[in-house]
Amino acid sequence: METTISVIAQMIKELRAKRGLTLDEVAERSGCTPSFLSQVERNKAVPSITTLYSIAQALGVKVTDFLPDGVNPTKVTRHENREYFHFEGSAVVYARLTTKLPYGALEAFLMTFKPAKQALPTDDFRAHIGEEFLYVLEGVLRLWIGDTFYDLYPGDSAFFQSAVKHRLENRSYQPVRALGMISPSIF
Repeated sequence: METTISVIAQMIKELRAKRGLTLDEVAERSGCTPSFLSQVERNKAVPSITTLYSIAQALGVKVTDFLPDGVNPTKVTRHENREYFHFEGSAVVYARLTTKLPYGALEAFLMTFKPAKQALPTDDFRAHIGEEFLYVLEGVLRLWIGDTFYDLYPGDSAFFQSAVKHRLENRSYQPVRALGMISPSIF
């Protein structure tokens, strides 16, 4: 059975070949090494979400083009049937709660942030077009907006413009679960 990661690896390789680009060219454009990109294409390494964004940009596609599509505009997902995914180097495990629609404007996720002692270094600050909404279900989630941080507790929510550099992190030793919504859809 193919995993999302193996599908992404194959798509990267096919897109690179289709565009007539060498490993060196795509590596230079994306800021990774040719050997790492080769390992990604052979499903021997998994890119972080930040690196996947860079590779997508280098290939002239959206990062969402690498992820599985939903075809039915109505989506009912039973909790026991959720599909989870994460990106190497990220402390977050995602479960998509919405269907990817053509021109879809909203995407919702159940996000689980690994405890600090189990997680790799936190993701970098990022900024992109759109808006984000967070609702903490369990634990304490630290939201950085620029140089300011907010500790969000169960029942707390935050809404912000994604164009401002931001980062989410779990500084505790317990998992943190949150509902996240983003517009426009980026995955």
